[in-house]
Amino acid sequence: MSFSERLNLSEFAWTSLESRNRPMHVATLLIYAKPEDANEHYLSELVDSLRESTEFVDPFNKRFTAPSMLRPYPAWERDYDLDMEYHVRHLALPAPGGERELGALIARLHSNPLDFKRPLWEYHIIEGLEGNRFAIYFKMHHALVDGIAGVHMLTRSMSTDPEDKRAPALWSAEAPAVTNEADPSVSRIKRATKGAIRSLTSINNVSRSLLSVAQAARDESDPFSLPFQAPKSILNGRISSQRRFATQAYAFSRIRRLSKIAGCTVNDIVLALSAGALRRFLRELNALPGQPMTAGVPVSLRPKDDRGAGSAVAFIIANLATHVADPLRRLEVIAKSTTRAKTLMSELSREEIENFSALMLTPQSLQTVLDLEGYTRPVFNVTVSNVPGPTETLYLRGSQLEAMFPVSAVTHGQALNITCYSYGGNISFGFAGCRDSVPHLQRIAVYTGEALEELEAVLLPKEETIDTQATAPTRIRQSKKRGTA
Repeated sequence: MSFSERLNLSEFAWTSLESRNRPMHVATLLIYAKPEDANEHYLSELVDSLRESTEFVDPFNKRFTAPSMLRPYPAWERDYDLDMEYHVRHLALPAPGGERELGALIARLHSNPLDFKRPLWEYHIIEGLEGNRFAIYFKMHHALVDGIAGVHMLTRSMSTDPEDKRAPALWSAEAPAVTNEADPSVSRIKRATKGAIRSLTSINNVSRSLLSVAQAARDESDPFSLPFQAPKSILNGRISSQRRFATQAYAFSRIRRLSKIAGCTVNDIVLALSAGALRRFLRELNALPGQPMTAGVPVSLRPKDDRGAGSAVAFIIANLATHVADPLRRLEVIAKSTTRAKTLMSELSREEIENFSALMLTPQSLQTVLDLEGYTRPVFNVTVSNVPGPTETLYLRGSQLEAMFPVSAVTHGQALNITCYSYGGNISFGFAGCRDSVPHLQRIAVYTGEALEELEAVLLPKEETIDTQATAPTRIRQSKKRGTA
C-alpha cells in the first residue's frame, strides 16, 4: 500500500463524527424485479459474478488509517486485496418477504457501523422479497460519498438495456473523467495573482452575506431562518445505536403539479409534506413545540457534469412553520424562507458558499468538539433532502430497477432524517431515525401522504381527480405497515 492521501477537511469532519451510537454512513435501498426467465440460482450466480469483480475504482479501495508517530494526521491508503465475501453479502428475508420484513432488516443493517480496518462500504443482496423481486442495500461512509455522488455511482453500474448482462460491478464502474488542470500557458505568477484576487473577492462577498444575516436577525419580518432559531424537541436529544426505517412513494406528477399551482419549487412541496407530517406526529405525542421547527436542507455544490465521488454539500435552513395549522399558509412560509436563503447564496461562488456555510455552522462544530450535541438548543430540528435520481429505466444485468430509497444518517441532536430520490416517475421518501428517540416512525411516513392530500384539497380544482398511487411499475406495494422497523 504505497499510496497515501491526507484526508481533506470535509472527510476529516465526517470521520471524526463516527462513534458506536453515531455511525456516519449513508445508504440506498434498491428494489429489483427478476427477469422472467430467471432460474432458481439467479441470485446466487449474480453474487458469485459480482464477487469476481476485483477491479476497484476510487473510492472503493480507500482504507482509513489513523494518525501515528510517523504520520500525525489521518490518511487514506489504497487496498487492492479486498475480502469480497465480506463486502458483498447474500442475505434472505423471512417469509412472507413483505415490505415490513424488508424494513426491519434494513433498520438492523443500518444500525451496524462500518469496519474502519477495511474500505468503508458494504453491498448486500437480499432475496426472498415477494413478487419475484429482490433488494440491494448499499452503504458507504459519508466521508466518501454524498447523496448525488451515490446516485451517480449506482447509475454507472446499471444499463438502460434489459439485454445488457455485462454492466460493470458498482465498485468497478469508472466515473467520467473531469478535466480541471491548470492551463500550462499561464505562468505561476499569474495564477498566484488571480488566486489572491479571488480570495480577496471571496472574503468581501462572504462578509457581505454575513452582514445580511446580521441584519435579518434584527428584523422580525425577514423570513431568513438562522441557526439556533429551532426549538428543542424530542427529535433533538442524544441518540442510541439502533435505527428505524420507513418508506413511502408518490407519483412525481402530483408533487410537480402542486409546485406549479402554488408558484414554488418541488423542494418546497417536499418540505411542506415533511412539516405537515411532523406537526401531526408530534401533536399526537403531545410534543409539538410552540415555535416553528426548522429543517437543514442540503444544497449540492457540484457542477452538473461532476460525477465524481466525495461529499460536496452546503446547508440552508428552512422554516417549517409547524406552528401553523393551515397547510397553504404553512407552504407560503416555507417558500418565503427557502427563497430568502437561496437569494442570499445566489451571488456566491462554490468556494464562497462553502466558507459561508462553515461560518454559519461554526457553533454546531463547537458543539460537536465539546460533545454537547443533543444537550443544547439544536442548530435545526431535522434534515430534509431531495436528491434527483436517474430519469431512465435502469437494469442490473437483466433485472429491472423498480424503486430506490435513500437510507440516511442521523446524529446527536438530529434523531430523524427525511431524504427523497426521484426515479421512474415517482418521488421516494426514506425516513431514518433513532429507534429510541423516534417511536412509531412509520406514522411520519404515512402522514406525509395525508399532508399531500391536504395540499391537493386546497390547491386543486374540485372536479380534478388525482391518482394517489405511485407510478407503475416502480410502485412499492401499499401497506400501512410497509417498510417499518
